[in-house]
Amino acid sequence: MNHTGRKLLVAAALACTVTACSRSPEQNFQRGVACFKEQKYSKAARYFERALAAASPTAQALNFLGVCRFQEGRLDEAAHDFQEAIKLDSSYAPARYNLALAALQKGQTEDAIMQLRQVVQSDAAPADATYYLGIAYMRSSAWAQAEQALNKYLQTKPDSLEALDNLGVVNTRLRDYTKAKTYFDRCLAARSDFAPACLNLAVLEHHHLGLKQAAIDHYTKYLNLLPKGQRREDVRLAIAQIEQELTAKPKPIEAVHPQPPKSQETSKPTTPAPTQTTASPPTTAPPAQGQASPKPTPPAPQPPPPAKTELVAQVTAPPAPPPPKRRIPIATHTLKAGNRTRAKTYFNEAVQLQQQGKLAVAISTYGKAIAADPSYAQAYYNLAIAYRDSRQPDRALDNYELALMADARFTDARYNYALLLQEQGYTQDAIAQYETLLETNPNDASLHLSIGTLYSRDRATFDKARQHFQTYLKLAPNAPVARDIRRWLDQNP
Repeated sequence: MNHTGRKLLVAAALACTVTACSRSPEQNFQRGVACFKEQKYSKAARYFERALAAASPTAQALNFLGVCRFQEGRLDEAAHDFQEAIKLDSSYAPARYNLALAALQKGQTEDAIMQLRQVVQSDAAPADATYYLGIAYMRSSAWAQAEQALNKYLQTKPDSLEALDNLGVVNTRLRDYTKAKTYFDRCLAARSDFAPACLNLAVLEHHHLGLKQAAIDHYTKYLNLLPKGQRREDVRLAIAQIEQELTAKPKPIEAVHPQPPKSQETSKPTTPAPTQTTASPPTTAPPAQGQASPKPTPPAPQPPPPAKTELVAQVTAPPAPPPPKRRIPIATHTLKAGNRTRAKTYFNEAVQLQQQGKLAVAISTYGKAIAADPSYAQAYYNLAIAYRDSRQPDRALDNYELALMADARFTDARYNYALLLQEQGYTQDAIAQYETLLETNPNDASLHLSIGTLYSRDRATFDKARQHFQTYLKLAPNAPVARDIRRWLDQNP
């Protein structure tokens, strides 16, 4: 290119710059809105900056600029723009709403709650404000407040899959498992391929409702919906565990007559049974495939002085996980021996009632056996089984603990105690019980698998998981789950 050509290009560029800068604030604002609608956020931001530099700032223009920066991931600058908009007009709900979304993205949950509580009281509140207030409460583990906010949102949008799924999660945290299942079922009835609800329902059925075959079905369906990813092996391990539990033979209950009846309890299986590795109460699953990260919809273009415009954005990040649950066992005390002969009479009667499915009467009768002999370990053990089958896990845990106080070497009681601790989300306590069993049964492959699987849920304990998985493969190299274990070891060297 000759010298003259270069001068012409420079002149054209200068003319372009002068033209852009010479536009009025209103023209720059309108150009910014046009670029915004085309999702050219960086270019739109430059026009809004020019409009704001050449005229008195308005809340709407600052809000537009903040959303552009929000879209580019410049959250601190976006938050500053929203704050400046609120200083100009404290009643401008879109800026306060978007400031809350930025706070959620930055993990500033309390700030988000403070802003959203003001937004929802405004007549100009964006439609999704109550939804994100519920999400913010979930991240703070304020489950009752989260339920209230999400239910209010559901009144306006009864078909919201995200709200139904999150209400299922909230009610699981509140331990209303029947209600939680209702929300997950409603979600899947509306859209059967909604993967987050499918996974959450599987976990709920697996760990809290005892619906093992249904859990397998939903885990399998989730696998079919899930793109290839990191959670696939965890779900396969969970399915393998349930299948082993379904085929495990029950342990007989002790009785004093010649033909002792059998217990409903699942005792330690003779074949390896993997333990669950997905989140143990349900957690909000990742967004469905194709779901976008936070993104405001374009507002209607209005020149300054601006009319109020709502910017609706979606935050899809799951709430931060709560701290690990820990079980506070009942206080240790001496269990004095009593009238064992009388206790066994009540015990045998309770066993028959339990087999007939009359759990409430069986529980009362086991109580009479224990009253006659407070040191009767087998009675506490069977009472724990009855409470577990009655879906009273806390009382079941209490009685497993009493059984172990009466007889610390009661292996079946300790094993089933560990299983129930695991099902209820007391991961560290379950590991402690499994490791106690391992001290006297170092070659029990199922114990190594259970402990390894629990350790594999936390990257900080992957080394321990590897040790137990490697031991498991030595003891059971041809087990059905061995291939999945080897794949996990290859992926986590």
